[in-house]
Amino acid sequence: MSRGAAGLPDTTSLAEGLAAVFGVAVGEVVVLDRQPNERASTFLSEFVSCRLPDGRRLELFCKYGEDGIDGRYGHRGDAAYEAGVYRCLRRAGWSGVPVFHGAFADPAGGRTWLVLERLRAGRVQEQEDPARAMRAAAAWIGRLHAASPVPRAAAGGVRLIRHTRAYYEGWIRRTIAFAAPLDTRHRWLPELGRRAGTLIAPLLEAPRVFIHGEFYPHNLLFRGDAVFAVDWQSAALGAGVLDLAALTERWPADVVAACEREYCRARWPDGAPASFAPALEAARLHWLFRWLGDRPEWTLAERSRWRCQELERTMARLGSA
Repeated sequence: MSRGAAGLPDTTSLAEGLAAVFGVAVGEVVVLDRQPNERASTFLSEFVSCRLPDGRRLELFCKYGEDGIDGRYGHRGDAAYEAGVYRCLRRAGWSGVPVFHGAFADPAGGRTWLVLERLRAGRVQEQEDPARAMRAAAAWIGRLHAASPVPRAAAGGVRLIRHTRAYYEGWIRRTIAFAAPLDTRHRWLPELGRRAGTLIAPLLEAPRVFIHGEFYPHNLLFRGDAVFAVDWQSAALGAGVLDLAALTERWPADVVAACEREYCRARWPDGAPASFAPALEAARLHWLFRWLGDRPEWTLAERSRWRCQELERTMARLGSA
């Protein structure tokens, strides 16, 4: 397999890989059109239109993932992991995810291709009523957590990432280490770190369910009232409130409150447990450490200042408690 422009496979190689995915002979899949994905993030991706031997024309989303990538302290799996998660979701019959046609291991490029349907859907900010879309997303993820379908469907398949005490505390340690150059501005951070183990305890006490792992609005697509979640590299067994905290991060208070109500109604029809509020607060704290502890340049970046400010406010609340 050879690579074309910007690291994408050339058209001949693309057609050969798609033939393998659809189980037809080389030369029987015709690539009709290719469009770059301007919103690609971790992995290269593109939109592909092709024709199969039976005459069907398919609109595909092709994602080219490097295998064995740095998972950022165990937070993400590689492309093969994501492919396994999609297979489990398909086996479970879970709606709200794109159709997964299959994966192709490119031995020459050392990459796994994910071949999915192209969703003709928009981001939350493109919706006529973004607040309504957010509520729908909160209800969708609440239903997923209530069902937690993948562990049952895996049956010897993908080995899901598990969020443990070491996982949570590792992000705290990384943040403190990376923030060392800012010591004069954040003298309170080591003390917060010493207390943070207690603060994240509600996440360890919460039942482990199947979570998306990065349920941020940029990983969601909306078509009418239908919600679709994409990018499942960070899927894991962990506290469900992590997904809700990610979804509502930095949204207006009224939207956040509405999303919390929809989530609780979907996950716990008979009423949320008393542990919900402290677990959600702990989840929000975790995400601050998670992204500040991703890499040193992110910790020190101006765009991360708000996260440091949120941590400082947490420390102030502890001091006055």
